[in-house]
Amino acid sequence: MSDDEHYRPAVGTHADAAGAALLRPARPGRLGPALRAEAAALAAELAGQPARAAAYRSYAPRTPDAAPEPDLALAAAVRAYTRAVTLAPSRAGRAQIAELERVGLAAADIVALAQIVAFVSYEARVASGLALLDGAPAADTALAARALARIGPAEPDARPAEPDAAAAERRFTLDPLTWVPWIEPVPADALDADQRAVLDAHATLSADSPYYRTLLHDPAALDHRTHVYNALMYGRGGLPRAERELITLLVSRINGCVYCASVHGRKFAQLGRDTEAARRVLDEGTAALAGDPRRAALGRFTKRQTATPPAATADDVAALRAAGIDGTALLDVVHCVALFGWANRLMQVLGAPAVPGSCTQTSGPVAAPAATPAAGSPSHG
Repeated sequence: MSDDEHYRPAVGTHADAAGAALLRPARPGRLGPALRAEAAALAAELAGQPARAAAYRSYAPRTPDAAPEPDLALAAAVRAYTRAVTLAPSRAGRAQIAELERVGLAAADIVALAQIVAFVSYEARVASGLALLDGAPAADTALAARALARIGPAEPDARPAEPDAAAAERRFTLDPLTWVPWIEPVPADALDADQRAVLDAHATLSADSPYYRTLLHDPAALDHRTHVYNALMYGRGGLPRAERELITLLVSRINGCVYCASVHGRKFAQLGRDTEAARRVLDEGTAALAGDPRRAALGRFTKRQTATPPAATADDVAALRAAGIDGTALLDVVHCVALFGWANRLMQVLGAPAVPGSCTQTSGPVAAPAATPAAGSPSHG
């Protein structure tokens, strides 16, 4: 899905390329094109985006009459994983990965599936936000309800609410954390030419990071995602950098991503020169912004757009504009909220944060194995 040509051109170019790499890869592995298209379409339907769902379904190959019978267990596992990561990424962990492994998916397949669902979260929220700017609804909630009814809820009350203050005090922190993968990363001494080229192309990536080596199971997706990330988070002009970090902190807190909240809480504190403000956001969420009309408008839009399906309204956009956020800055708000729908749905579902020097994760649905976290944890989601 291309962005307006006048808005940060690298964003649209590399988002389109990421979609092509994920849905039409040269070597799809066991996660074939039909399954990839189905996962993407389902994630878009759950986000209430019919046009995106139709576009993703067009990637599915036409099935010849003599095609083999589909693997029903694999298809069911892919749908269940897509549902879990789309609706409640904080609850999608090692148990879901174990089920994907049970039906025959290798590490590269699992990373590709996580990237597909996370990427659709990004595209859905970009499409939703741009629709709002044009005066249209954020999402087709009836489509989302039908999709959920068709596949059934993963568990009662599967949709996460924003954590309350007591939970935040127990879970969220500004302290540096490491990250422990739930699948085997690509060994640092066994990178192929494509993987090495991606690392060499981006100063923000490192072979010392187990997170990036996990994502290197799909190097093309990591490459294009990094271009999008850097353009949105570090691009000149538009929304001030501190406010971009505030948005990513809020999205990470709402999605329950402890690692991302730690990293971007510290960046917000540094750029805003206000550590106490960052701590209040970790503790209270959007309620911490009530005393500042501009930040309150950012928080309200961010919270509602982070929901699945997105739920921001024309009034939320009007509040941003009334606070002086318009033009490129307003597009930055839309895209930064969307970006961390992508980032959180990788960081949370492929591993868990841990306190440096310990062997115990700080969050996640299943306890991590006893292991010392590898050095070089990522600096961003």
